[in-house]
Amino acid sequence: MTVIAKALQAPEWISSGATITGGLDLLGLRLPVQTIGGTLLDGVTTVTPSVRYLAFRAWLIHRYGQRGGADSWQTFTEFASRVESALVLGNLIEDPSIGGLIGSDQALERLAFGNTQVQLSSLVKSPASTIYTGPSDQLGISKSRGNWVPALVMERGLPLAKAVDQRLTTAPLIERLIFDDDLGAASVDDLRELGSKVRIDQIPDEERELLLAAIMPSAPRPTERNRIRTYAALLAMAAQQRSAPNEGKFFDAACSPDRFGEPLVDQVADGWVTYCVRDAIAVTQEGVLAAVMSEVLGQPDGGLSGVERRVVIEALMERVEEHDSALRDLNLLSSGESVADLTFRALEERLRLRLFVAGAAPGVMRWPDSLVEPLLYRRALKSGAGALTLTVVAWVMAAIRVGNAVREDKQEFRSLSHQGRRRQGLREVVLPELERFRREDRPLRDVVAEMAVRTVQQHLQITWSRLQVDLRRDVALLTAEGNKWFARRKGFVAGRTASRIQQALGWLHQLKLIDANGITADGAVVLQSVLATLAEGDTA
Repeated sequence: MTVIAKALQAPEWISSGATITGGLDLLGLRLPVQTIGGTLLDGVTTVTPSVRYLAFRAWLIHRYGQRGGADSWQTFTEFASRVESALVLGNLIEDPSIGGLIGSDQALERLAFGNTQVQLSSLVKSPASTIYTGPSDQLGISKSRGNWVPALVMERGLPLAKAVDQRLTTAPLIERLIFDDDLGAASVDDLRELGSKVRIDQIPDEERELLLAAIMPSAPRPTERNRIRTYAALLAMAAQQRSAPNEGKFFDAACSPDRFGEPLVDQVADGWVTYCVRDAIAVTQEGVLAAVMSEVLGQPDGGLSGVERRVVIEALMERVEEHDSALRDLNLLSSGESVADLTFRALEERLRLRLFVAGAAPGVMRWPDSLVEPLLYRRALKSGAGALTLTVVAWVMAAIRVGNAVREDKQEFRSLSHQGRRRQGLREVVLPELERFRREDRPLRDVVAEMAVRTVQQHLQITWSRLQVDLRRDVALLTAEGNKWFARRKGFVAGRTASRIQQALGWLHQLKLIDANGITADGAVVLQSVLATLAEGDTA
C-alpha cells in the first residue's frame, strides 16, 4: 500500500459547537487566483452584471447631496434602496424579461398582485449602491468615505451623474422619491414612465461615452493599464474571430504562443497565464476533495462513523481506469500503459520533453503544444479519481511555466505565492515539494496518494482558520480524528474561480462594442483609441 509522509498528519478535529455552513473556497486556493485577477481586471465583479448601474449610483450620490441628507452611509443606503426599488419596478413594468436588475424576483412578486399602487420598500438586503461600490471606486467614479456618504470624483463621477439627471428631471415621481421620505408606494403608471426613461438595458450615447471614459480612460492611472489591456484583448479577439469572444477562448489565447495577436496588449497575457497556473492548481485539488468526499459519503452509513483514510485512498487508487483515462486524454499515456507503472520522475520527464522550448525568454514559458492549463482544468472537472493524478500534472506544469520566474523572485510573479504555505505558494510549497518528489523518485501512485492527504489537510486548515475569525462559521466537509475521516452530511462539487471575464464581456455587449458578429463599428473605433493610449504610455 502507498506510503504517506508522516508530515502530513492533520490534527484531530475539535468540536466548537459552530453551525455548519456552506462555502465556496473550501480549500482556500482560489484566493491567489482572485488576487491575480484583481490586478488584471478591476472595476467589475461577478455580481455587477449591468454597467449602467454605475451611472445610477453616481446619480444617487449626487441627488442625495442635493437633498441635504445626513452624512451617514446607512442613511444614504436606505435612501438609495427606495429609489433603486422604483427603478427596478419601472424597468420590469416596461419589460418583465429585462435581466441584470438587482431584486428583480421580489419586484416581480409585488407586480404580480396587480395592484395600482406598488410598495417601494427595499427589494434586497444589499442594494446596488452597495454592490457596485468597489467597481465605482476602482473606475474613479466615486470615492468611499468609511461610514459616511461616498463622494463623487469630479472628473468622472459628476459628469455621469448629471447625464442621468438630465433624463430623469422630467419624471414627476423622481422629485417625490428624492425628497419625500414617507413615500412608501407609487402608481404603476408613474413607475412605467420612470422605467421608460431609465431602462437598464438601453444606455444613452452621452452616458455610454462617459462610462467608456471611466472603464478605458485616455489618460489612465498606472493601475488602470492592465484593465485597459484586458478589454483591448477582448476587443482584438472579437475583431479577429468575427464573433463574440468567450471566457474559454480568452484563456486559451492567453496561454498560446501567439497570445492575443496584438503586441500592445500581449503583455497582459503573461498575467492571465499566471492566473491559469494558479487556477489549474485550485481546480485539480478541488477535484481531489470531491473524489475524497464521494468515497467517504459512499460508505454504508454515509461516513458518519468514520472511515480510515487508508481505506479511502486505496479505494481512489483502485479506480485505475479513471487515472489512466485522465492522462490518456492529455496524451501523456499510451493505450498499453497504466499510471500504476509510472514513477513521478517518468511523468515529469514526459511533461518536460513535451513542453520544452529551446531558447525561451525568461519569465512565462510558452509552448506550441495543445496541453495548456485551461485544457487541464477542464479535464480535471470530469475526471473523478483521476483528478488526483492531474493534480501532480498541474504542479509540474506550473514549475515548467513559471518556475524560473518564481525562483528569481520577480515582482510580477509574487502573487503565485500569495500567503505562502497557507495557500500552497509556488515558492514555499510547490517547487520544494516537486524537488523532493524528484529526489525520492517514488512510484507515481505514492505521490498521488500523498496529494490526497495534503488536500484534506489543506481543507481542514482553512476551516480551522475561519473558525478562529468567526466561531459561528463551520465550513468543514469532513473531520479528522486519528487516522479516520468523518463525513459531515455535506457533498462537494469542484469548480473554477470566477474570473470576471464573462461580466466584462457583458459590459462590452451593453456598451455596443461587440455583438454576435464580433467587434462593432463603435468597438473598432474604441479599440484603435485604446491602442493609441497604450502606445503612448509604453513610449513615455
